[in-house]
Amino acid sequence: MLRSLTAGIVLAFAGSRANVARTILSCAGIVVGVGALIMVVTAGELGQRYATAFSEANAGRAATMEVSAFDRVTDLDAFEEDLGRAGAIETSVLKRLENEAPFRKGDQVFRNVEVVGVDVALGDIRRINMTQGRWFTEADLESRAPVLVVNEALAAELGDFTDVQLGSDHWADVRIVGVSQSSAYDGDWYSAYLLRAPASGELLFGPSWSPEDNSATQVSYLARIDPSDSAADEMDFGEEFTERLASASWRWGVDSRDSLMAYRSDYAETTDEVIGYLSLGLIGIAVITLTTGLLGVLNVGLVTVRERRRELATYRALGASRFTLFVAVVMEAVVVAVVAGLIALALSWATVAVGGVVIGRLMWLPPDIAMAVPPSAALVGLGSAALVGLLAGIIPAIRALRASVVAGLRE
Repeated sequence: MLRSLTAGIVLAFAGSRANVARTILSCAGIVVGVGALIMVVTAGELGQRYATAFSEANAGRAATMEVSAFDRVTDLDAFEEDLGRAGAIETSVLKRLENEAPFRKGDQVFRNVEVVGVDVALGDIRRINMTQGRWFTEADLESRAPVLVVNEALAAELGDFTDVQLGSDHWADVRIVGVSQSSAYDGDWYSAYLLRAPASGELLFGPSWSPEDNSATQVSYLARIDPSDSAADEMDFGEEFTERLASASWRWGVDSRDSLMAYRSDYAETTDEVIGYLSLGLIGIAVITLTTGLLGVLNVGLVTVRERRRELATYRALGASRFTLFVAVVMEAVVVAVVAGLIALALSWATVAVGGVVIGRLMWLPPDIAMAVPPSAALVGLGSAALVGLLAGIIPAIRALRASVVAGLRE
């Protein structure tokens, strides 16, 4: 059987080389179908990764809850401990400055800057894409000056970061350690992250704040929980997470459950669902195109068998087995389809490479999103091409075996 299989494969390659024009015509439909399938899988994977990166940068990683307390929290440490007991893996304060805090550099003052107080852990909760400098570290907590990360729009206006001041009731010198990519929400507006630390306490919590004071009014936190946690299933109203917090709210001075609100702020599940439906639709189109290519190869295969009846009958007369001829006809279709798949893969790779250059000039891409055909797309494309060839070769092969040897030799 192995000998017959080997002989059939050799005859298939010989037939493909001897009929180059027919091979090229057979390739055309497969190239389009396989190329479409490769591009669909590539676009789906890149779209999934980009949508995930966009969601993580603007709304948080999967299963991020935003928790707000509208009454005065008398003990922030106890509140944060209970966030952990409720299921939070990482937490970060999310405190917008109540009073306007303009920036000043020399004689120029920048107003309408949205300043948000955060913790170092925000870098684990959200994807912070840094274009310059770095994100906050634990060492920054010891800084004697408030430490900030500004967005690109504000950084462009400030120029260098020397002699920059932040004002509320008075001007305070600040340290800017990095520049983050402007998010979809702030656009060209000025925004900055302010690290919660002793040096920034008055800016965040008001002039009455002191290092001994551990309270805040209307405070919000971002809390990332395990995506498998049942509380993560509640997208709009985090009733379960709120109940967990409310059971111990007396520890940090909140008596009413109505003063607590929690909801899931990320949209990872929605993004996955949209990408899934879009991929299914595109795959359907690719499958239809690929089926058209299959019919083309099948048609060419039937014509080929009819034209090669004398050749196939001669092989039979010289001692070739029926299995050998079956393998030869089927493998010729597979060879044609795989060659078409390789051509489609090369064209898809070139298209994605050129598209990556164009897109890279139009927009900023996260560093972990490479514009390239992923291995999964190549495997799906070549695998589907081989399957199409196999299916398209079976019917012509069966017809070839049914043909009379005597009638074939008489042609």
